[in-house]
Amino acid sequence: MTREKSLLSSAQQFLIEALENHNDGKHDFAIVHAVTAAELLLKERLARIHPALIFRNVDAPTLQAEQTISLAKLPQRLSNFGVEIKAQDAKLVGKFAEWRNQIVHHMPSFDAKAAESQLPQLLDFLAAFLRSELQTLLEDFLPKGMFKTAGVLLKEWERVVEQARAQAQKEGNTLSEPCPACGATAVLCLRSEKRVFCHLCEAKRYHYDRCTECGQLTVSSFSYFDEGNCCDSCLQAVGENYIQTLIDIERGK
Repeated sequence: MTREKSLLSSAQQFLIEALENHNDGKHDFAIVHAVTAAELLLKERLARIHPALIFRNVDAPTLQAEQTISLAKLPQRLSNFGVEIKAQDAKLVGKFAEWRNQIVHHMPSFDAKAAESQLPQLLDFLAAFLRSELQTLLEDFLPKGMFKTAGVLLKEWERVVEQARAQAQKEGNTLSEPCPACGATAVLCLRSEKRVFCHLCEAKRYHYDRCTECGQLTVSSFSYFDEGNCCDSCLQAVGENYIQTLIDIERGK
């Protein structure tokens, strides 16, 4: 396994886990995973300058047996080689590293609410660092199933959405409805046979038609037949009513 494959693949998985855990309210796990992703991405940037730079002692006779540089010292070493990290970002990384150590090695004493509210800032820094320093776009780094979560948590994601909106405007026949898959608005284009295409997540399985239940024009994932079309909201209501009917029958009502 190559160094690039090892560092970036690991960072990718930890970043995904951080987003998922934060979204699920598992904030301790989110902190641990986000800090690990930060350490791996900063080391990847160093290794692109020279692979030996990720080690604590670059003059060691056997580098592979040497420990790698600590997260706390990564911003300064990067700065020494021309990769500037803003003071507030370095401070944020250091703060979360301290919280990570408390979670793993001690009883956490930090304000959990403060950590929860500041975690998106750290994730945003990592997303911007990926693009500016590692030439890796966030939309390529995250699986499409994470796009909705990224849209909620990351300011950096707005840049991705704006690019998709520009592509949709260029094609024309844009729809104002949000994409059911990724949640972004103004990224859908109406194509032939009532089919729509999302310029963000590239979803093709949705169509635009009038719901025979509520009468609204809507983007739906439910295939339409000769007897009519049912939008996702109405389809969900039908499912809930069906389940309630089964419960009522079970209870003898």
